[in-house]
Amino acid sequence: MTTTLVVLAAKMGNKYGGLKQLEGIGPNGETILDYSMYDAVNAGFNKVVFVISKYFEEEFKEKISSRYEGKIKIEYAFQEVESVPDEIRNAKRTLLWGSAHAMLMAKELINEPFGVINATNFYQRESFELLFNNLQKIRNTSGHHFMISFRLANVLAESGGVTRGICEVDENGELVSIVDRVGVERIGGDPMFLNEYNKWEQLDENASISMNMWGFTPDIFKSVTRSFNAFIIQRGADLKAELSIPHFINEMVQNGMKVKTINTPAKWMGLVSADDRIQVILRINDLIRKGAYPKKIFEITNLQNT
Repeated sequence: MTTTLVVLAAKMGNKYGGLKQLEGIGPNGETILDYSMYDAVNAGFNKVVFVISKYFEEEFKEKISSRYEGKIKIEYAFQEVESVPDEIRNAKRTLLWGSAHAMLMAKELINEPFGVINATNFYQRESFELLFNNLQKIRNTSGHHFMISFRLANVLAESGGVTRGICEVDENGELVSIVDRVGVERIGGDPMFLNEYNKWEQLDENASISMNMWGFTPDIFKSVTRSFNAFIIQRGADLKAELSIPHFINEMVQNGMKVKTINTPAKWMGLVSADDRIQVILRINDLIRKGAYPKKIFEITNLQNT
């Protein structure tokens, strides 16, 4: 049986500078994506769809995805500004259309339940196991979707403020809404953000957070297509508007869609800014010392037997 992972890797990290997904942080130049792929294959995923840009396709295949050949089936989808017809978009636009659009680009390659992640987030093994196992539960069904939910205390950056999707969850573990809070960081030991009145507001360390790790049945593409088409009609001329997966999910939940939240104990890592690199390197080395990863993860012939 095929279990697919969609990896969103088309968006360049403007804040970080350059292609974050090509930045080496392991002892042999391994990237965050390398560790994600290692964890995904060990969890049981046997197909990956990379959503990338044709502008760095050659570099991505040469430096990154070639490492996974023979370990997992690899396919590619492409997200470009030009994916939207000229007559309904601003010709001056250079920004991509958001993560919901990126996911939509993989539509023709998927007929089975699938997971979605960002290429630049380190999700840790436990999260991939939860993602894979819960995808098996919704096989041969439709309309069953879920989010792997992180604890706020586990997803703060060392370098300062980050945007985090704060989730409201009901008593049944169903998602009610996701609200982006900008500039979330620890102030005096507590997670806080500047509200609309420019005052620091405290957040709950145990708040559920969306880090763009999702599980969907393939019928989700019908809803994404409708949502994106409506978005383009309304905002296609905008130079910066985008449709993110959380924004799309909020819209769908308001219309009655059920999205289950599944909590992971994992601790996130990511390259939000260049200052994060040294912290990520130190943590990877610590995980290697503890035996979570071998020193050279892609010299292993069969990842699933490690």
